[in-house]
Amino acid sequence: MRVCLAQINTTPGDFAGNFDRIEAGIRAAQSGGCDVVVFPELAIPGYLSQDLMYHARYLQENQRILADVMRLSGLSGFEDLCIVVGYIERNEGPGKPFYNAAAVIQAGRQTFNHRKNLLPFYDVFDEQRYFEAGTALTIFPLKGQTVGIAICEDLWNDKGEAGYPVRNNPLAQYRAAGVEVLLSLNSSPFVHDKLAQRHAAIAENLGDMTLVYVNQWGGQDELVFDGQSFVVQRQSILYQSQEVKVDEFAVVDCAALSSAAKPSPPQPAVKGQRAQVDLYDLLVLSVRDYVHKSGFEQLVLASSGGIDSALVAQIACDAVGPKQVHAVRMPSVWSSSGAGRDAIALHAALGCWDYEVPIAHLELVASLNQQFSTQTDPENLVTQVLAADRYSTVADQNIQARLRDVYVMHFSNAFGAMPLSTGNKTESACGYYTHFDMNFSFAPLKDLYKWQVFALATAGGRIPAEIIVKPPSAELAPDQTDEASLLPYAILDPLVQAYIEDYVNEFDAFKTWVEHAAVDDRQISMDLTRLRGWLQARGSSVRYQSLIKLIAGMEYKRRQTCPGPKVSKVAFGMGRRIPIVKKAH
Repeated sequence: MRVCLAQINTTPGDFAGNFDRIEAGIRAAQSGGCDVVVFPELAIPGYLSQDLMYHARYLQENQRILADVMRLSGLSGFEDLCIVVGYIERNEGPGKPFYNAAAVIQAGRQTFNHRKNLLPFYDVFDEQRYFEAGTALTIFPLKGQTVGIAICEDLWNDKGEAGYPVRNNPLAQYRAAGVEVLLSLNSSPFVHDKLAQRHAAIAENLGDMTLVYVNQWGGQDELVFDGQSFVVQRQSILYQSQEVKVDEFAVVDCAALSSAAKPSPPQPAVKGQRAQVDLYDLLVLSVRDYVHKSGFEQLVLASSGGIDSALVAQIACDAVGPKQVHAVRMPSVWSSSGAGRDAIALHAALGCWDYEVPIAHLELVASLNQQFSTQTDPENLVTQVLAADRYSTVADQNIQARLRDVYVMHFSNAFGAMPLSTGNKTESACGYYTHFDMNFSFAPLKDLYKWQVFALATAGGRIPAEIIVKPPSAELAPDQTDEASLLPYAILDPLVQAYIEDYVNEFDAFKTWVEHAAVDDRQISMDLTRLRGWLQARGSSVRYQSLIKLIAGMEYKRRQTCPGPKVSKVAFGMGRRIPIVKKAH
């Protein structure tokens, strides 16, 4: 059987654009002499469509494109091609209003229909909000073989929770039914090492079936889809996609172990296989798609000469081109001359636009406080704070960051450039940013720990060494550094990761978590020796609990932050649901 894996980049509601990509895949399959072409999950409406599905016109457009695909299938030369494409099916019976469905189309008509059996309702997924679960397998003959259809979660009966009963295992049922080729439509977002997890699950459960796994690629709000479509045959990887830059229509001959796309020789589907798509490329992709799909072309960011803003500037330049990136330096009285030189050198190396707008905050603070202190009533808050000498001088420092945010927002509003945040996950966990900064349009580093920022900045080779080696600092006060205000990032990064991704909030449990990560050879820190030394030091337990309390108390700030690409198991955003008002534990 000759199959075409139509790995395309869809957009929710872009029915015309999605159809153009589907048509391109159908034509590529036809010209490649394919028997079947498989598209990603919900390719016609785009994934995630969410509450857009409740609009009547949305469903009408979805049905119209499905009819257009059938008309194309009926044209001369396309009659022998089997098309498998995802769409929204309206549920006319009891239950949720829709089905997550896949249409099997041949010779101008829909011959079979598959409804997704297992509906994910965890992390970023909320399909049980919209879809009724299918209850049947879909099996049909094609080119002398018995073929089955699965939609994404139908392959992964691994949650062990209500709604995912062990007895409802479509993959095992297809195997028992004698299916020879399983066609799987997917919209599975990237998470670190997820490809290895996919391969491991398949290797354990596929049996002798051939699996054709087609995943979408591209950025969509907080998600970035990594493609990495593949074909597994007789427990070996026959074909593996490695591109996430253009739509890809790989042609694979499942019988003869040959293809027009020249897949690599079969290799064992082992657990240790790493993701083939680079994290940096996915960050660039997420920014490019967020900007272009939102109708923007230009980007603006605050560039401090620090490592976070430097990496964001580089990502922005690679995403939209350096002449569409505007980097604004905003030195204050406390900014070092070296920071300015480093930022200028970076902008020159990248080729983006450079601006300098100095911040004069001391005079502004004095003026504000003079006006606030006009009240003399002893019951007035300002009067009481000044009389008790409880005025917070940290506010004087922070107004510099707030002014920088105002200037970036002014540039965005006045000149039409989308503002990027430069904050990372470790900072966000600790509330180490201003409201405005993380309220910009998009945060490319939102789900990256500091050690990952350093790793990507170093690997690129374009960021000046002076930026990489200097201690991270917001430069809001003389000789200020991030690590002096919080903890060394070698300690803080894993503390945040354990708390956010694995819900570890006790010191002894954290020590155990660190050792398990070391045994599993997972990188969690830029200096594991330093981390282990801190864990044994006097007072670390108390300091640990104070940081946990700080992170828990910053939920109100994180709830207001802008979206950014999710690349970890648990990211701040739509997949993490923690109450703002709560009793600390």
